[in-house]
Amino acid sequence: MRLIDEGSLQALEGSRPTDSLTVWAWRDGSLVLPEPLQVVSWSVDDDAGDSVKVGQKLSLTVADPDGRLGAWDFTDALSVAGTRLQVIYRVGGAGAINFGWFRVTGNEPVTAHDSRVVPEYGLVVPDSVTAPHERRVFTTTGIVKLEAVDLTADVDRDKLEAPESPGKDATVLSEFARLTAGYFPAVVDAGVTDQPVSRQLVFDKERLEACQDLLSRVSARYRMGGDGECHVYPLDTAPVLRIEPGNSLVSVSRKQSVDGLYNRWVVEGKDKADDRPIREAVGIESGPLRWGGPHGRVPFFYSSEMIETPGQAAAYAVQLRDEFLAGLAVELAVESVPRPELQAGDRVEVGCPVADGYVAYLPGRVVSIRRDGSTVPGGTSLTVSCSYRDVTAALARTDWADDLTDELPPLTWDRMPSTWGHTPAITWNQLPD
Repeated sequence: MRLIDEGSLQALEGSRPTDSLTVWAWRDGSLVLPEPLQVVSWSVDDDAGDSVKVGQKLSLTVADPDGRLGAWDFTDALSVAGTRLQVIYRVGGAGAINFGWFRVTGNEPVTAHDSRVVPEYGLVVPDSVTAPHERRVFTTTGIVKLEAVDLTADVDRDKLEAPESPGKDATVLSEFARLTAGYFPAVVDAGVTDQPVSRQLVFDKERLEACQDLLSRVSARYRMGGDGECHVYPLDTAPVLRIEPGNSLVSVSRKQSVDGLYNRWVVEGKDKADDRPIREAVGIESGPLRWGGPHGRVPFFYSSEMIETPGQAAAYAVQLRDEFLAGLAVELAVESVPRPELQAGDRVEVGCPVADGYVAYLPGRVVSIRRDGSTVPGGTSLTVSCSYRDVTAALARTDWADDLTDELPPLTWDRMPSTWGHTPAITWNQLPD
């Protein structure tokens, strides 16, 4: 969560002027333009997840009154050759938030051309369509569309030229800092516990993927902060915000999909002793997703030469089933008033009015955020992933929850393969001040 002053925080939920962005362009540590860009419209997408490497993507449309901002070569002010944008979010009627630093990745001018004839005494151009002592002057105006990404993209482009391994006494956090050195300072948030890494670990080519793999070992992720620093943050945190209906919440919706909803896991291998095929399977035995029940039969197949005994196959089938059940989630599409301080990866509570006439408070993790400054007022669109068990508990649907969770093992962090961890349902006295 970005730092925000108390006055701006209070203003976010009240009536106020429109929010805006102040954007400065830099290269090599110096401003390339004496004034901030004239932002016409903007949007920011922020994503967090197992497969997401670059979290924040910025789209800007800026005014170009004299036609000089559309890049021709790599030395131009807003070219893609190293220009960085410092973005400051200004809360209408209140303060400002350092939103982040972004690397320009695209520059697309949209220009309009005009011309006029001006006097220039002494000028005579043979066969000119203009009269003697006159010159036709061309002018260019328009807008420039800019695309930019956060600074983790620079790390992603910097591939490892040769395989590397951790040095002596290396830890997860020391290796993360080493792999990202020169691009940004690393800040370790409270709740992240470091641990040593083996010197036999090999990083091959993909620098940022190596960083992801390292942090997954300590149940942590990375994201860029408002001042160009990179935060290593834990997955297991308390909610930082309650999104209340009738207050900051505008709307909340959800949807279900049958895709990927398995109820039997089949693991195949080859017997080490005599090369005979091995196949073991385990399914969900009770509840609405039970094998052969109303959901039907939906098997998932896994095959590996590493499976060499029936016991290994059976154990891995159970592990796959348990990981699937532990990772079941309900995704909420949430529209709220502008919340510039929120970041993908934050845990929040969403107040959902339900048909029974009460508000169910669902804890979950923000997996994506979209902010759009093209509309007035611009809101914040969130996708919040909530544990299935938390949702059923909050809705007091104990019949469903008990039937399904009969299959669930005790949840521990080292067994969680999915993007989000499990946190018990939140009550009022557990919320931060």
